[in-house]
Amino acid sequence: MKKKIKFFIPSINEKEINNVKNVLKSGWLTNGKKTIEFENKIKKFIGSNYAIAVNSCTNGIFAVLHALNFKKGDEIITTPMTFVSTIHNLYSYGLNIKLVDINLDDLSFDENILKKSITKKTKGILINHYGGMPTNTKYIIQISKKYKIKLIEDAATVFGAKINNQMIGSNPDIVSVFSFYSNKVITTGEGGVITTSNRKIAEKLKVLISCGISKTPWQRSKGESGLNWRYEVNSLGFKFNFTDLQASIGIEQLRKIRSILKRRKILRNYYFQYLKNLEKKKYIKVFRNKKNISFSEYIFPIILKRNKDFRDNLISFLNKNNINTSVHYIPANKHKFYKKVFRKYDLKRSDYAFDNLISLPFHNYLSKSDIKYISKKIEQFFEKNY
Repeated sequence: MKKKIKFFIPSINEKEINNVKNVLKSGWLTNGKKTIEFENKIKKFIGSNYAIAVNSCTNGIFAVLHALNFKKGDEIITTPMTFVSTIHNLYSYGLNIKLVDINLDDLSFDENILKKSITKKTKGILINHYGGMPTNTKYIIQISKKYKIKLIEDAATVFGAKINNQMIGSNPDIVSVFSFYSNKVITTGEGGVITTSNRKIAEKLKVLISCGISKTPWQRSKGESGLNWRYEVNSLGFKFNFTDLQASIGIEQLRKIRSILKRRKILRNYYFQYLKNLEKKKYIKVFRNKKNISFSEYIFPIILKRNKDFRDNLISFLNKNNINTSVHYIPANKHKFYKKVFRKYDLKRSDYAFDNLISLPFHNYLSKSDIKYISKKIEQFFEKNY
């Protein structure tokens, strides 16, 4: 029997463990000098002027909505193909969410539908990059400038990805939010980071994520007078701050990100190699890098050109053969809580993608033989059931 092939394993080793031990021994566990070091390394890697570490991508997006001064009832456009927490943010903030259907090339906005969806009421666009695949933002930026629309980038899955050799998160026209959740390319267990090149937005965010307090705990701990504990609360705020424990993991993760991405590109090519017969027969669709776009190598999704029952049966078959898989994502309109909210939208492509998507195991501990075995089992299932 083949060993269990896990869907994901984080790239953690002794260096991260030792970093955490050192922070525990230091006596300073919350937001402090390690967080500052991590933020500085992030902005250098991304190429942004500012990086603000937060306790989750979800809360980062919520903070950005406040920093950009969205008002209750403002219209914001996004796609349904995202993790539900993104939609929860917009809904709980009181925004009027307009869903736009996707294209099937990168599972983000359909450009023509998006352009037709813009109205005088549109105040923002939340860009979703699906599954580590950057979508074309050039035309979206043009739209935003023409109609004075605010842009937020849900960059949860695209840390390290590029468009035209420019890192996602470095564009001055967009405020970007990344995730370092446990299954991302690099992880801090939980956590995320906001990147921007706008000083005013960055300063607002720093206060917003720290309960509206003018000084961080680290800043309040400094000073010889003993009176540095004093602080002001001049705005609304939330407890969204990062910790030095998380930063100690992130610093080492960031140090080896290029080797992580290099290995995952090799693994992606193995999948291309071993799935090419099914792709050639048009039984499946795989997602390949487009010209001038590089993936973050987050997941390896494929679309099965059949139906939901076929997909679910394949998942069961692979599981019986010790292969763990997943599905990214359940579209917003498919959740029971949101069905009535979004029932007016025509989301046929999103529904089709969801019914036929499967995410295959993808992590740095996979071997070439693992991917060959996974691909062989998928081919066997098609031969028997197609």
